[in-house]
Amino acid sequence: MMEGALEIVLEVIKTRRSVARLKPDPVERALIERCLEAAVWSPNHHLTEPWQFFVLEGETRRRFAEIRRDLRRAALPNPDAPEVQPMLARLHADTLGTPVLIAVTSQLAEDSETREEDLWATFGAAYAFMLGLWSAGVGSYFRTGAILEHPSLRALLDVPPDRRVTGIIYAGYPAELPTKRRTPAADRTVWLS
Repeated sequence: MMEGALEIVLEVIKTRRSVARLKPDPVERALIERCLEAAVWSPNHHLTEPWQFFVLEGETRRRFAEIRRDLRRAALPNPDAPEVQPMLARLHADTLGTPVLIAVTSQLAEDSETREEDLWATFGAAYAFMLGLWSAGVGSYFRTGAILEHPSLRALLDVPPDRRVTGIIYAGYPAELPTKRRTPAADRTVWLS
């Protein structure tokens, strides 16, 4: 391996954060493609390559923003209350304003062991993608929740029943960098002899 590469890789891993506040500045398509190309080199048992990425653009992005807003609205006790309308409008606008939206899906194998391995491999690919973006100064946030299994999202993506939507990656240049710390590895590690 190249001299100094370990330090660079470890620094990218240690400094990456989930960045929820993003600038509206576009992210170059070539960078997204390079990071997706790196992501598919993630380890996966039996080389199943279970992942598939859906980059949401144009009309699909607009429809996703509507779905996200409508699902949040449906979860409110009083969705027509005037005081919640600004929040719903902001959610819609923030989603539309996110420079990169990528739905990450995994193949659902028939046997439970392969299915479990494939889901972890798919998240590994998503994480590799996010690390690649971070090394170029682009922040990301991996979102999950009820929207992932909602029929309207599955229909939008045209996802067959044997695929699971594992998350949505929101990405762009950071408007604000979160400062979070981690418990030292030594406090979470048991060495067994």
